This record gives sequence, structure tokens and C-alpha cells, in this order.
Amino acid sequence: MGRTGLVTAGALVCALLGGCGSGDRQGLDQDGDLGQIGTDGGEAGAREAARAYLDAWSSGNSTIACGLLTAAKAREFGTKLGDGTCPAAFTNIWNRMGESARKTYADVQITEVKVKDVGTTAQSAVVRLSQKLEGPLNHDDDFTWRYDSGRWLTKDDPEG
Repeated sequence: MGRTGLVTAGALVCALLGGCGSGDRQGLDQDGDLGQIGTDGGEAGAREAARAYLDAWSSGNSTIACGLLTAAKAREFGTKLGDGTCPAAFTNIWNRMGESARKTYADVQITEVKVKDVGTTAQSAVVRLSQKLEGPLNHDDDFTWRYDSGRWLTKDDPEG
């Protein structure tokens, strides 16, 4: 295979795997960590974090889903539904999700984000979705977020 064929094959592999390069539309760095997701205060940051969380549940990305949970909720989730770690609990639940639930998480639209100040440096937000979800978010069509210490986090996780 010539150089052109190798470049084309490489581009095809990147496209099939969801992208190559230094990051994707959600702000992930090369190591797949949270990067800058949800670090902006206000509506834009809450919307970005919520979209990343939904997409993580759709695609099976435990790094993002667990990283956007509060530390207390990630510990609780891991203990309750896994081997004590959030990623194990996430994988346990995600493997039980059907394709239709995963598709719903990918396709659902964020219709409204209401942000309010809760103290001098913190904010909370309610993110409303275009439909109720089946699976991990327990059929909810909205969920809450809190911006504190520089990132939007949620305590709304799958309970089974």
C-alpha cells in the first residue's frame, strides 16, 4: 500500500473510532479525561456538562460520566452498584442498557437550563430535557447540577 493508501486508511480508522487528534467536541484531552468540560460558569458551562454526561451514557464513557458526578455520589454509586468504584458501577449499568436507551441519551435535546447563584462562588442549575429518559436517569426529564470549585457536577446518577 502506498503512502496515499495509508493516509486514507488512517483517516477511515479515525472516522470509525469517533475521531483522532488532540480532543473532540466535548473538550477531552488525549488521555480521555474531562479536560475543560463544564468549567465555564453560567448556562453555557452547565449545558456543556449536561450534554457531555448524556453523551457519556450513550457511548459508554465511564471517565466522563463518573468525572461529572460529585465525589460523594461517585463513591455511593460505586459502592452500591459496582466493586466500590464508579467506573465499575457505570460499566455494570451501561452493559444492561439497551440500544434504544443509549440512542435516546444521544438524541435527547436540552431544552432549558435555569441557573441560579447559591452563595458568593457557587451556582446551581436545573437542566430540562426534551423527553423523559429510560435507563440510568430513572425516567427523569430534568436533572440538577452544581458549579463549585471550578466545574459543573451532578449528583443525579443511575440508581438501577
